[in-house]
Amino acid sequence: MALQDILDAISAQADQQIADARSAHQKAITQLREASERSLAKKKQDMALHKEEKKRQLKAKTEAHAEAHRRNSILQTKQELLNRLFGKVTDALAALPDAEVEPLLAACLKTINLHGTLLPAKKHAALLRKIAPSEQFTMGEETSARGGFLFVSEKQEADFTFEHLVQEALRPQMELEVSRDLFVA
Repeated sequence: MALQDILDAISAQADQQIADARSAHQKAITQLREASERSLAKKKQDMALHKEEKKRQLKAKTEAHAEAHRRNSILQTKQELLNRLFGKVTDALAALPDAEVEPLLAACLKTINLHGTLLPAKKHAALLRKIAPSEQFTMGEETSARGGFLFVSEKQEADFTFEHLVQEALRPQMELEVSRDLFVA
């Protein structure tokens, strides 16, 4: 019987160790599960915050892009209006009678110090033949310019066409002031 008591004691002790091990195992599994659920909840929360931040950034980027597009459209429209305006200035200058254009063409001729050839616009060929000193200038073939002339020599070329004078001389000096007058309310 003593042997049976020893076996029962060993069996009871083993059963107790198994129960303790099961309890510890269950406790560890529960802790792991809870830690995993907390980690998963934290990850979900972080993902939700990240998603909201991305949405906010995309919305801000879209709004900035739309605003830039709007400003560019307005700027492009203003530029087109200025192009039309300076085109009308060229038209008005070309429509002036010879008597009013003569001082401008004479002033342009005085800026040339070299001998060379004038290529007049068809409209001003006769006027330039009249006012250009023949000892300094020879007349070349007529151009399709709206008004004015081109000067060509061996050393220099100069553009005194109305289109060039308006775009390269008048417009740079006047564009800012004209823009303010037209577009600033």
